Amino acid sequence: MRLAYVLLRRTGVLEGEERSHVYVAHPPAMRTLTDPDAPWPYSSETTDTRPRPATEELAERLRVAPRTVLQHETVECLDPGGRSAMLVSTWWRGRRRRHASFVAELGVVSLGVEQAHALGLLVDALAYRVVRTRLDEHGAPVETADLILPMDRWTIRLAG
Repeated sequence: MRLAYVLLRRTGVLEGEERSHVYVAHPPAMRTLTDPDAPWPYSSETTDTRPRPATEELAERLRVAPRTVLQHETVECLDPGGRSAMLVSTWWRGRRRRHASFVAELGVVSLGVEQAHALGLLVDALAYRVVRTRLDEHGAPVETADLILPMDRWTIRLAG
C-alpha cells in the first residue's frame, strides 16, 4: 500500500500529507516560462530572509570571496488559485542595486526537503532550475537567483 501511495503521489494522481487527508489531485495549470526576469504577476509570500555566507558556487556567480555574507530572500510564488507555482531564492551583496541585463542557465535539480514541502511534491522529485544572474551596465553581477519550477506545472520556451 505504501509503495502504491508513493507512486500515485509521484505521478501527481494523489495529493495530501502522509498519514493525513489524501485526495485525488486536480491537475495543476501548466505555465510557460518565456522570460526568467519578468516580475511574478500573482501573489507571493516571502518565506526566508536570513543572510547567508556565500558558498563556492554563489561566490563564483556573484564574483565575491567564498563565505562573504550575502543578503538572501526566498519567495514562494503562488498561482491564481493559491497553489505554489515556483520558488525563487535570491542572493545579493550589500544593498539591492538596479540591473541592466541578465543571463540565465537552465538545468534540472532533485528537490530537497524544504523545497518539496513548499511545492507539495516528494523529496527528490525533479524540477527545472533556472539560474538567473542580473548584471549592471558594466556586466558585473549584482544579484543571482535560483528559480525552482516543478516539471509537472511548467514548460520552458526560449526565443531568440
